[in-house]
Amino acid sequence: MRIVLECVFWLAIGLVFYAYIVYPMLILKGMRGGVPADIPKDSRPDADLPEVSVIVAAYNEEVHIGARIENLLHQDYPRDKLTVLVGSDGSSDRTVEIANNFSDPRLRVLAFAQNRGKASVLNDCVADARSSVLVFTDANTVFATNTVRELVAALGENTAVACGELILHAPAKAQNMDHGYWSVERRLKAAESSIGGLIGANGGVYAILRDCFVPILPDTICDDLVIAMNVGVTGKRVRYVPSATAYEETPKEILDEYHRRVRIGIGNYQAMFRHPQYLFRAPIALCFTYFSHKVLRWLTPLFLVVVLACSLILASSNIYYRVFAALQLIGYAGAVGLYLTRQLIPWPGPFRSAMLFAVVNWAFLVGLKRYMFADYRGSWRRTERSQS
Repeated sequence: MRIVLECVFWLAIGLVFYAYIVYPMLILKGMRGGVPADIPKDSRPDADLPEVSVIVAAYNEEVHIGARIENLLHQDYPRDKLTVLVGSDGSSDRTVEIANNFSDPRLRVLAFAQNRGKASVLNDCVADARSSVLVFTDANTVFATNTVRELVAALGENTAVACGELILHAPAKAQNMDHGYWSVERRLKAAESSIGGLIGANGGVYAILRDCFVPILPDTICDDLVIAMNVGVTGKRVRYVPSATAYEETPKEILDEYHRRVRIGIGNYQAMFRHPQYLFRAPIALCFTYFSHKVLRWLTPLFLVVVLACSLILASSNIYYRVFAALQLIGYAGAVGLYLTRQLIPWPGPFRSAMLFAVVNWAFLVGLKRYMFADYRGSWRRTERSQS
């Protein structure tokens, strides 16, 4: 029995170490250094560019929707080939009113009376769109002027999805360190794209050929992951496009980040269990990156529970396991202490990063429990963002 526990203990540690240390080093250093192949400039005249529909699914976004529409209508793309579709998911604020105040004929507002969830809004907006290229974005995202043009340029030659570069920035005095974590994720995405293994897309900035869009189930939570992976498993390429830049602000408060991660966690496990083909039927490169980058990280909270349980059981017979169990308990107690004192003490970055790691994994554990007990729905919980 002890040998079995020790094997399980070291296997769980090894998988966490691989997911967070070995895999990033392997993909960044060994796979062409994480530099995606250059995307040639689109030399087509404007008259030959495809028509594009930019789709914004919005729920109670009165703070952002006006500026978002302005941003999209000022894209460097032929006016007669750009349409902006705003789908309001039963918003109870002034989102629809503000959107309808625009007189630009390129804008269409679909005001759905019922709050059904983002997936249903996306499906209905795609059905209403008349363009060969769809660009998905969020109400709080800001595009660089050339973002739509850069996304369109990357499509074609077996590339069915173009994922732009989402740059997160933190508001002043933010407790949340998600922007630091995301800077590493961006490098991983670039490296994965270079080997044909890009997983999902950045929900705030990506484009897809309309013919490749597969309607998603109404309760789908991680729509950007599922939409892109549905394309990837067919062998068509999902490509990272660093020149298609977009910007978002992270939630300032770590509690908002926790709620966001719980919902993402539910969506992750939903995708993992609902779509086993992502792991077993996709091209080899995509299977490898999906397992290494996503599946193992989603399972990390369980691995950490296993490591703690095994070390506690083995502690009675080995001093090394006692020490390791004590270190874990101290570490988790420290994370709780960091969280409780986050508004009182300006903890240095490494401490806040450690707190974020603990919060994310706890959120995923809660998300797994809620998914297993069907304690969720497709409609979204709006994360508070800075209104500055």
